[in-house]
Amino acid sequence: MMKRRDRRQEILDLLAQGDAMGIHGLAQVLAVSDETVRRELRLLESDGLIERIHGGARLAKSVEEGPFEARLHRNAAAKQRIAAAIARGVADGDSLYLDASSTAFHVAQALKGKRDLTIVTNALDVAAELGGRSGNRLYLAAGELDDRYRAFFDETARAYLAQFRPAAAIVSTESVDTATGFTDYHVGEGALCRQMIAQSRFVTMALDASKFDRTSVVAVATFADIDRIVTDRPIDPAYATAAAGVDWITCD
Repeated sequence: MMKRRDRRQEILDLLAQGDAMGIHGLAQVLAVSDETVRRELRLLESDGLIERIHGGARLAKSVEEGPFEARLHRNAAAKQRIAAAIARGVADGDSLYLDASSTAFHVAQALKGKRDLTIVTNALDVAAELGGRSGNRLYLAAGELDDRYRAFFDETARAYLAQFRPAAAIVSTESVDTATGFTDYHVGEGALCRQMIAQSRFVTMALDASKFDRTSVVAVATFADIDRIVTDRPIDPAYATAAAGVDWITCD
């Protein structure tokens, strides 16, 4: 039986092949009922990945541009507030790892006023924002480019990153809940994130409120691996218990 997350990905793949598809056509290809397709489309629409049309659906314009662009536009205002809060805690001359998340891109933009940073990243857009300016030193972990995510996740990138021990890592995952911790849906991104969490002396997890109470398939970190969470979500008793010992910053 196809898992629901796999089914949603197949719907996205089918919609990527043309302008739009009808509900009944999707149901026939997926060998499920029309109502099952409607339910999946409602979830995809709530995530900003598709647009509903009469009798069917098509990819949202941001998704047509690629997964990174889709994530970049989603909850952008919250991510910018989180990024500004993180940037206030970064001093000139700090060494940082920034991952390939859309939140890290917003952090990179917020760091433009800093000087003499040492930046380690596997993300092209982070490199473009911070490289060659204000005395920064930038190290880009390159290998085979995943052009849909505008980043490098392969063994070559991981081998390059193995030599660095930055003072801090600023990372984000797709999901977090109290039982499973921090998870992601991209195997390569999860692997690099785990690596840099292990190699950094202080780890900041940047999460907008939409990431909470969700679970993805790739394990990234436990609460014990994280030093600070920066979010737009106030802490509640369940997370206060799970994240005991973690500095929780709720941005305005």
